[in-house]
Amino acid sequence: MVQDLVGGVHGRDDRMSGETKKSKEEIVKLNQELSILNTISQTVNQSINLDEILNKSLDKMMEMIDVRSAGIYLLDEKNNDLVYVAYRGFSKIFLKGAKRWKLGEGITGKVALSGEPMFVEDYPNHPEALPLVIEEGLKSLAVIPLKSRDKIYGTLNIARKEISKITPFEKNLFNSIGQIISGALERTSLYTENVKRLEELKTLYSISQEIASKLELKVILQKIMESAVELLGAEGGTIALWDNRKQNYAIAMVHRLPESLIGKEFSPPWSGVIGEVITKKSPVLYKDYEHHPNRMMELDSYHFKEVLGVPLIVREMIIGTMAIGSSDPEVNFQQSEIDLLYNFAHQAAIAIGNAKLYEDSLAKIKQLTTLYEIGKTLSSTLDLDELLKKALELLKDRWGYALCGIFFLDREKDELFIKHVIGRDPERVKDMRFRVGVDGIVGRVAKTGEALCIPDVSKDPRYIPGSPTGKSEVAIPLKIRDRVIGVLDIESNELNGFDEEDLKTLFSFASQMSISIENAQLFSDLKQTLQELKQAQDQIVQAEKLRAMGEMASGVAHDFNNVLAVVLGNIQLLLYQLDRLSPEEIREGLKIIERSSKDGAETIRRIQEFTGVRRDREFISLSLNEIVTEVITITQPRWKDQTQKKGIQVELTTQLGDIPLIMGNPSELREVLTNIIFNAVDAMPKGGELTLITQPQSEDWVEVRIADTGIGMNEEVKKRVFDPFFTTKGVTNSGLGMSVSYGIVRRHGGEILIESEPGKGTTFIIHLPTGYGEEVAVVKEVTPIRESRQARILVIDDEDSVRDILSRILKTKGHQVVVASNGEEGIEQFKSESFDLVFTDLGMPKLSGWEVGKAIKGINPKVPIAMITGWGVVLDREKLSESGIDLIVSKPFNFDQVIHLVSEAMELKERM
Repeated sequence: MVQDLVGGVHGRDDRMSGETKKSKEEIVKLNQELSILNTISQTVNQSINLDEILNKSLDKMMEMIDVRSAGIYLLDEKNNDLVYVAYRGFSKIFLKGAKRWKLGEGITGKVALSGEPMFVEDYPNHPEALPLVIEEGLKSLAVIPLKSRDKIYGTLNIARKEISKITPFEKNLFNSIGQIISGALERTSLYTENVKRLEELKTLYSISQEIASKLELKVILQKIMESAVELLGAEGGTIALWDNRKQNYAIAMVHRLPESLIGKEFSPPWSGVIGEVITKKSPVLYKDYEHHPNRMMELDSYHFKEVLGVPLIVREMIIGTMAIGSSDPEVNFQQSEIDLLYNFAHQAAIAIGNAKLYEDSLAKIKQLTTLYEIGKTLSSTLDLDELLKKALELLKDRWGYALCGIFFLDREKDELFIKHVIGRDPERVKDMRFRVGVDGIVGRVAKTGEALCIPDVSKDPRYIPGSPTGKSEVAIPLKIRDRVIGVLDIESNELNGFDEEDLKTLFSFASQMSISIENAQLFSDLKQTLQELKQAQDQIVQAEKLRAMGEMASGVAHDFNNVLAVVLGNIQLLLYQLDRLSPEEIREGLKIIERSSKDGAETIRRIQEFTGVRRDREFISLSLNEIVTEVITITQPRWKDQTQKKGIQVELTTQLGDIPLIMGNPSELREVLTNIIFNAVDAMPKGGELTLITQPQSEDWVEVRIADTGIGMNEEVKKRVFDPFFTTKGVTNSGLGMSVSYGIVRRHGGEILIESEPGKGTTFIIHLPTGYGEEVAVVKEVTPIRESRQARILVIDDEDSVRDILSRILKTKGHQVVVASNGEEGIEQFKSESFDLVFTDLGMPKLSGWEVGKAIKGINPKVPIAMITGWGVVLDREKLSESGIDLIVSKPFNFDQVIHLVSEAMELKERM
């Protein structure tokens, strides 16, 4: 707009250049006009806020031109009048009286109506002059229409309190200012409408999303009605829906209106708002509704001024109508609001249509749901009695039948008996019997294998009363592969109590019930068979354990015979030569006995490790090379001693590579390697070579290879070698060793492979994941014996020899020792005397070491307790804590170990 004005100015400049008589003063005015318009244009274009635009434009205009009084009226389209919204330089009395003008009233009203400006230089004498304006002292007036694209937004009023001529320059300037403000008003109006439209669309979308998320018709109708009333600021409303059965429309929902309207029907010929909406298939607006001849008389007390109705259309079919009303005379539904409600009705109609489809499908859904629940219930248990109870409870809960019973067929007696019933006292009917083909409807069904439905039992002579209120009955055979096993019998309190859908569901129920009964019976039989099989397996496993223990005992006996030979031989030599031996020779003989005894203790330790007695750890970081070395030692009686006795030579070699540590259970891995070595020895009946190799398999894996030069395996044996109970050694072997080994390796996250051919030997390959750190040599630190103060020590042990040797060891260091032969005696001693330390055996008659520890700690918790055990290291930390055990000493113990433990106990006592 400013550019057009600039163009006009340039045109005038061109004429001025052609007309040399134009004065310099006129050029200055034109520049002044351009400056004013440019400033006002910049001011109004900086904002889209209506109040800010109007007030800033007035302020700028009064600042830059000779004006002391000015104001802006805007058109109120709803009330069709002008409202004073911005003003400068008027008195409060004037503003109060001139706040609103009707269109056509006064000069301002005429300008707004005509869209043409008016300039009045002598207002008091003008025929349209108003007394209020004259009293304000206004003498001249310019009223400029604010319009754009033929739309009137209001007027710009500029007044002076003196009679003055309004020059062409001023007229042009005032019109240009009016055009600038009009453009800003149009822009603001468009923006406001767009924002409003966006908010309406957001609201419609939000409501539509909420409605679409629901399926219950009543809930949807209520939400639609509430949203429509709120959307247009109405006071109440109704929704009428098409009733296909009655072929008419009926009110289905009301909001803030009497509930008695629900169910009111509308039939042709259509009348009123609802009738017109149905006829026209478009919105209908009734003004002055309370006096309309086609109004609903039930709404007279609400005094509705306007009622708006819109159709609910789905696929060009009117499924209903929606109407809202307002009794507020200030509320007038505009076309934009009518369009808004109409659009909303389209979304609502879709939701209502979906909900009606949902309702129409409820019967089928209920049937399918019931069948699903039946299937789920019947599959939830394999206990027959629980199965029948749950099934009948489900039937009664779903349909409320008077009686539900299941009859089982006794084939030997050819009669039915009641297995389970709901609706009658089970005790009263438990002895009832029904002869097949003779007694009642159930007897007939059991005979024919065909279902019977009796709509009215009073008319059927075969009926035997079950429920006192029963009026109809259905009996369905329970079959397994066309063989009748029983009958499902149901009675209803209603005549014709079973429709087609009910019968379909009950037939499906009976079919599933038959399958479930068969499964329950099969499960019961299978359970019995499994129990018998488990007993047999337990016996086989026990036999395998005894066999393995026998083999182990053979090797252990060999080792212990060697130990005992050394011990006994040296003792006998000492006894025989005691008088002739020097102290040094005696000491040397005793050292030999001590060393052999320690070797025997080490043999016991290895046995305990192998059998898993050491349960103080599960998976730990360990050296696989050490495990291999230990297994070679513990299996030596089998692969070396026993084979040599038979004249067979088995040569065992190792290639232990530089491998990282792994995480594992030592005793389980020893068991795996032992099983494979035993099998390898068995596979070389004429001797051969046995090689154990450890090496890295990849960055995160290590490999153990156990290779023999035995008879090898064919493909069939290789496939089955890890199967439980599979063996090639005949009845002397259970065949569990390799299956157990396979399970252990898998539990360690590894794998076990076989390479073998008949006559070429076998190689077992084990891959295990690495653990933490690298394998390093273990340097055992020798802890010096710490001297402790003399202590009073109580020793409790039921073995005289153990009690005696422990007492003598302690006395050599100056300790005072009191002994007790059992737990009860020890506790009494502790009560009567003061002690610094207690040694108690674990396994004793009457009271165990656990119970002794707990009792002593209860008397004095500040005395350390050391437990003596010959059962290996079986550490249950929780039980140790509960029983008050502070220290453990394992049999066989040695002198240094005992003295060291006393020192440790005395330090512990000081900290207690």
